[in-house]
Amino acid sequence: MSTISLHIVDILKVIMVRYFASYFLPLRTFLGGKIIENQIAKRNKMNISKRQIDDLNVVVTIQVTPEDYADKVKEILEDYRRNAKIPGFRPGKVPAGMVKRQYGKAVTIDEVNKLLQNSIFEYIQEEKLDILGNPLPVQKEDIDWDSTEPIDFEFELGLTPSFELPINKKTKVAYHTIKLDSKAIDNEVEGVARRYGKMSEPESTELEDILYGILEQVDADGNTVEGGFNKEARFAVKELKTKKKQGEAMKMAKGDVIDINPSKDFVADFNVTGALGVSADDLKNMEGVKFTLSNVYRIEPAELNQELFDKVFGEGVVTSEEEFRAKLEEEMGKAYGQETDNFFLNTVSDMLMDKVEFDLPVAFLKKWMRTAGETPITEEEVEAQWDNTAKGLKWQLIENKLVKDNHLHVHKEELEDYAAGYVRQQMAQFGQANLDDEQVKNIAQSVIQDQEQAQGMSDRILNDKMIAFFKENLKLDEKAVSYDEFVKLVNEQK
Repeated sequence: MSTISLHIVDILKVIMVRYFASYFLPLRTFLGGKIIENQIAKRNKMNISKRQIDDLNVVVTIQVTPEDYADKVKEILEDYRRNAKIPGFRPGKVPAGMVKRQYGKAVTIDEVNKLLQNSIFEYIQEEKLDILGNPLPVQKEDIDWDSTEPIDFEFELGLTPSFELPINKKTKVAYHTIKLDSKAIDNEVEGVARRYGKMSEPESTELEDILYGILEQVDADGNTVEGGFNKEARFAVKELKTKKKQGEAMKMAKGDVIDINPSKDFVADFNVTGALGVSADDLKNMEGVKFTLSNVYRIEPAELNQELFDKVFGEGVVTSEEEFRAKLEEEMGKAYGQETDNFFLNTVSDMLMDKVEFDLPVAFLKKWMRTAGETPITEEEVEAQWDNTAKGLKWQLIENKLVKDNHLHVHKEELEDYAAGYVRQQMAQFGQANLDDEQVKNIAQSVIQDQEQAQGMSDRILNDKMIAFFKENLKLDEKAVSYDEFVKLVNEQK
């Protein structure tokens, strides 16, 4: 059995990846929700009752009588009889009794299972039950399928808890903005000039130069760790934290080796885990790294002239250094706005996780987790995963309620418009900015046929909707910070 909430597909989003990173069960299978009507076959009116165990647990009993399935079983067996090829009998002449003895029980069990599946899910729909996971059948031993008496089948259901979200003007949340001072703009101008500059191989090494080489994991004695990482890497001398370590690097010749402590020797905003290809947890336990220099490269910054202006913003868009700086400041404001909005979304998400409290049908969910995957897992495995699972489920429930109650769903038209904008942006980067609307539409349709790309775009659309909703409905405590201060806040939030 499977069940999909009407709203679940709309509410996955990249921004909450830290809540889902260790959560092994997919959202679509955890939140049962209400059933899509056209997936459910209409059932016969059967005797179905519900026993409320508590606010989060119910047992549904479905009473099945032979009259509920006898006609269908008879029809299937007759079809078997007409098509059966049994030695000694002509086609269509196999005795009905023989067919019933051979296939009757299996067909009956199959039809009862279909009947139960349709009945339980249609009942959930009719009763408007918001469920977690899927119904769990209570095991029933020694069923007499030849009996004419009714048979009771029980299903355990876990229900979603009721709760409210503290989204109102009384709830104050920090909203950070990044101050754009002349130093930040100078740094951006310098950065753009370097990005469009030329690469050279200097005879000696300076602070801005980039070191290329091999990073190799070593133990406390400097010996290579068997099975440890060994990969190409690059970093600027200035990304080493201390002057001592920078001095060692600048004295290196090709083939020279220096020791690096990846947790201590790089500046705070250097992406160590990305450069080394390891997780943050692995990094904490790593004793050291040996870096062997392969080459040194220097970027000669491009001149601030019309050639650079045209490369960056298009021909004739800016015609002076003053206009160039103003345009960069405008673009920086947009980029910083996106960063601060995403940080704000994480801040609100953290607040909701802290403030919203509710209980879960724990025993039911743990039982369901054991059999929900492709292969069953043990009770010990369930217990080991439970804390992360409960945390992930808590956010899913909060987010689902937020989207449902405030109509934040992502609609097909919005996805198509977003995809079209994405296509225009990408094509413009390759010098094809003059595509007509029909061409863009066709390319956009092919893009969203890729489920992963479509989901990523839906995530970003939803993020924007949630950010706008939170800005409008919460009390914002605005705080202006420098970019370096903002980077520190982001690292602390992770």
